[in-house]
Amino acid sequence: MTIRLGLLAASRIATSAVVAPAPDVDGVDLTAVAARDLDRARTAAHEWGIADAYGSYAELVAADDVDAVYIGTPAAMHREWAIAAIEAGKHVLCEKPFASNADDARRIADAARAGDVVVMEAFHWRYHPYAGQIRGVLDSGALGRIDRIEAVFDIPDGRIGRDDIRWDLSIGGGSTMDLGCYPIQWVRFAAAADPDVVSAVADCPVEGVDGSLTAELRWPSGVTGSIGSSMIAAGDEVVAYLKVTGERGTMTATNPLAPQNGGAVLTVETDAGTERQDVDRSATYFHQLVAFRDAIVDGIDFPTTADDGVRNMEIVDACYLAAGLEPRPALAG
Repeated sequence: MTIRLGLLAASRIATSAVVAPAPDVDGVDLTAVAARDLDRARTAAHEWGIADAYGSYAELVAADDVDAVYIGTPAAMHREWAIAAIEAGKHVLCEKPFASNADDARRIADAARAGDVVVMEAFHWRYHPYAGQIRGVLDSGALGRIDRIEAVFDIPDGRIGRDDIRWDLSIGGGSTMDLGCYPIQWVRFAAAADPDVVSAVADCPVEGVDGSLTAELRWPSGVTGSIGSSMIAAGDEVVAYLKVTGERGTMTATNPLAPQNGGAVLTVETDAGTERQDVDRSATYFHQLVAFRDAIVDGIDFPTTADDGVRNMEIVDACYLAAGLEPRPALAG
């Protein structure tokens, strides 16, 4: 079976997330791209070697020769087009964050349960072998009782200009939406449980839009933790890590986001010494697209389900509320 995949939005992220890995994934063909402007869709189709271009998202969703869609729109548009695709019988690979807010995410999840299609949130890191390495250390018991879990994703100030959509509240802007959703997933993965948000602090250079946000967390088991993200971080380097501290040692996973970009090392420090594990440098997006294909073709289970997307968005919303902000607004409809 060959999955005919259409790209809903000629977006920047589509290049790395789908266009680049697709030639290496057997059974996946990129057959169409849609944009809200036909000329833009045609330009993208020519650049990416895709046969069909549509001047509206609705045309792609309705196309008989498209089996699945990749949704790369701003977050505020995810709910409308994910549900439209599901109702049209298309499988959905939806960019993170899953929606503008948890309520919109629940609407997608409800549609997913009612439809006979695969709906996957595109948290690509989760499908890389690095995630398995991290899980292996945590399950080994080497750290003993887990006491604290921390995760951070910071980008230096100036890398994301103020004209970028990530600074636009109306379409789902904010550091926690774009970056912080990853640390939230990392700590949930490490704990194998969802935390409560105890407190949060945000810095908003644009009204209502968090340039940075940090939150203190607590799990029912008593484990504490924190997440942080910033689009205005000091320094010149991107910082991304998951750190788990236990009674017998500490595990630090640097760059769990995209080990293909370098800087990924898994370090375990205990009384027995320090162990540094190398990390596979294959692309996270390749592994994600393979998992999407396998879920469609073979019915193989996958972790970043629609229901999991709801749980992640509930914590995103809780972080905003704890920081005195509102969850990102939904678009009408």
